[in-house]
Amino acid sequence: MSNNQLIITLIGIAVLLLIAFAVAILLRKRNESRLAALEERKEELYNLPVNDEVEVVKNMHLIGQSQVAFREWNQKWVDLSLNSFADIENNLFEAEGYNNSFRFLKAKHQIDQIESQIQLVEEDIAAIRNALSELEKQESKNSGRVLHALDLFEKLQNTVAEDPEKYGQALPEIEKQLENIQSEFSQFVTLNSSGDPVEAAGYFR
Repeated sequence: MSNNQLIITLIGIAVLLLIAFAVAILLRKRNESRLAALEERKEELYNLPVNDEVEVVKNMHLIGQSQVAFREWNQKWVDLSLNSFADIENNLFEAEGYNNSFRFLKAKHQIDQIESQIQLVEEDIAAIRNALSELEKQESKNSGRVLHALDLFEKLQNTVAEDPEKYGQALPEIEKQLENIQSEFSQFVTLNSSGDPVEAAGYFR
């Protein structure tokens, strides 16, 4: 091999090495960007005020069906906050190690897995927050409905009391039905105020 051929070969090898190095740097930078974005998403999810929302519902002192539903969603949040976020953090650390050691295929696989994990956590947190909000709204909704219904009930009582003779033989049955309605109102108020708005809502279906 002549000196010219040797020089050309060495230059070719050097160019290939530079290209390979440039590609490696680009892949590494791209993975670093993806990892940084995933870290940011994880932090945003972790910093959502779910704990505060759990405390608000917990302070409603729920019982019955409402308490069972709350416990299930609360446990799901505990599992997420203690386990899922820790798993994501470990996988991020592992992916960074692969990326820094130029093991790009393993790094990409790990990053794809982290994206799937974070997507699932996002969906689970959205479901948890929605369920907590529904429990809170149900109690508020029940209170509004019972006030409206009580107003109608009082008007009906007053109408019957003002002219009982108007109802003739039907009066005993009407009075009996009014007593039944009053009893159901009492049960509704007891359930709603003692912490079971879900079951209480059944009295208005």
